[in-house]
Amino acid sequence: MRRVLLVAAALTALSCAPKTSSAPTPANPPGAPPPPPPPPPAPPPAAAQGLRLGPSAQRYVMHTVIHIDQEFQGMHQPLDFGLRAFFGVTITGPADSSGYPTNITIDSIVPDSGTTPPMGINLGAAKALSFVGRLTPRGEFRGQSVSDSVAAQALAPIVGSFKNFFPRIPPGGLTLGATWTDTTTENDRAAGSVTVTSINRARAAAWEDHAGTRVLRLEVTSDFTIKGSGQQAGQPFEVAGSGVRSGLDFVSVDGRYLGGESRDSTAMTITLPIQAMTIPRTQVSRTTVTVLK
Repeated sequence: MRRVLLVAAALTALSCAPKTSSAPTPANPPGAPPPPPPPPPAPPPAAAQGLRLGPSAQRYVMHTVIHIDQEFQGMHQPLDFGLRAFFGVTITGPADSSGYPTNITIDSIVPDSGTTPPMGINLGAAKALSFVGRLTPRGEFRGQSVSDSVAAQALAPIVGSFKNFFPRIPPGGLTLGATWTDTTTENDRAAGSVTVTSINRARAAAWEDHAGTRVLRLEVTSDFTIKGSGQQAGQPFEVAGSGVRSGLDFVSVDGRYLGGESRDSTAMTITLPIQAMTIPRTQVSRTTVTVLK
């Protein structure tokens, strides 16, 4: 949401009239004072107003590449896969007290060549799956309902619920040079009850051109922890770990989210209580979000 603030600058011109002389006719009356210099070029409106996300209709592709390395019974088990999710996002106005009405609809999810979906997930179930909710002024996608809860649950390990798809916005909106920190806690119920707590540090770093559009570049670094338990294939498990994330997001001067990129690195342990076994795992993922023309 973009907060509309009209910022006006008042310029006052001061001039001094020449003093009258006692002589009846001044020889050379002083000329008019020179005009004031022209004002400097105005910065982008958001530089002073606090830029926020607003109504738009965009199509995106989100490409995620994941490398997993875990040790099981003394053997290393590497796994690599990549996925592309194609989806449309429509944000409409006006906003209410909860934010802008927002609809996210998945067109398809396609594996990279040579890779297969993890855990045998049926990617075909993603077609036309939609998430409807509100985009809050802080960039959170909340109050969601889904068109097919069974499909959404099955696909949660891949696309989640888009709760954190949009960049987070500070209370005063985005202004050049602003820095802020927030903490997010999400509960992932795809396979049980796993809580991910992130401490995010962000900075509105610079105005620049991105794909031919004027954007404000956001830089984000995060530290996060993972803790929880659940069942997979009927087998209980416990998981604990931590990781770091770094990324960039781009917001246009007219309040559109124009994508970004991020890299996550996670170290965790998966405990299987029945087998009295602990499996160390490292995971590195790279995600790029691009606007489709």
